[in-house]
Amino acid sequence: MNVMIVYGGKSCEHDISVITACLAKGYFKQNLYSVYIDKTNRAYFVGNDWTPRSHLFKKLTTSVCFLSGEGAIALVRGKRILKKVPIDVAVNCCHGVNGEDGCIAAMCQMAGIALVGSDIASSAVAMDKILTKRMLRALDMPVLPGVAVCASDIDDLDAHISQLQYPVIVKPSRLGSSIGVCKCNNSAELSAAVGAALKYDVKALCEQALTDFTELNCAAMRVAGTVRVSKVDVPVTVHDILTFADKYQSVDAFLPKPPQISAELTANVQTLTRNIYENMGFGGVIRVDYLVDNTTGKLYVNEINTTPGSLAYGLWEGEFSRTQYGEALTDQAIADYREIQQRVFVYESGVLNGSGGVKKK
Repeated sequence: MNVMIVYGGKSCEHDISVITACLAKGYFKQNLYSVYIDKTNRAYFVGNDWTPRSHLFKKLTTSVCFLSGEGAIALVRGKRILKKVPIDVAVNCCHGVNGEDGCIAAMCQMAGIALVGSDIASSAVAMDKILTKRMLRALDMPVLPGVAVCASDIDDLDAHISQLQYPVIVKPSRLGSSIGVCKCNNSAELSAAVGAALKYDVKALCEQALTDFTELNCAAMRVAGTVRVSKVDVPVTVHDILTFADKYQSVDAFLPKPPQISAELTANVQTLTRNIYENMGFGGVIRVDYLVDNTTGKLYVNEINTTPGSLAYGLWEGEFSRTQYGEALTDQAIADYREIQQRVFVYESGVLNGSGGVKKK
């Protein structure tokens, strides 16, 4: 079986995607093809032995083209196709826009390649924090109050977010890894934070901030047709909010010990995670992030990640070995793809040859 890992891309989360892919390569024991997309969205065939640092200095010489309808990619050098490689399943390791937002899902769908990851629609919704909040509300899931903000709202921000009280969290709508996220305690800070967030996206989400809270993570995926949920993790930080540095640059020895959570709360988080996975039509593995208000005990869905860092293996460690994890993901992706291919995609209408019963005026 030929497995293709796709990663990188024109995204603020490009470097984190590289790290995810380099870790994920250890999950797959099949014939592995690594496709790196640079920061201009050009795709290249690279070695499976590349480390994250290799991407800073190694030359990119062989381009990759997705071959529409052929279930394959082409390795290209200059104007010459060196080789066509059939791909059984692709693994989306792209974070952020131009990858996690449905773009990779669309390329694989057009090429006719099974995908470890969510489809176009669910990926696009989960990438957009504003759409995610609206969808979760429609599903009667617990979310914090939030207001969408764009450039035209900047002149009168306080009036626009009047339903919220300070402190307020500001987030670019379609960005992850805590980039551009800021906690604001007054109007001046809000104005600066919204201006910064709108440099990353055309929309920002202003959300009611909790002052005393615990963050929780839980993953879900389908294994042999059944949705399974992971253990519940408690990430910790010394800051007001979980930062980029906390996620990717912190030293564990300097972090506080995570608090213990009750069996009841764990079960509640796992149930919500399963319901979100099933009701929003996700595929592959997702990670759902939660907030618990320590004052009231209320639980809120915070964000949904359709391409979680390291493909969320840490939440399943102990349940699967690395290669068992990769096998479970690829087997389910191929089974899902085969089921989809049973649907009718071609309708012979006869309209073009004049035999379709179209009435002339």
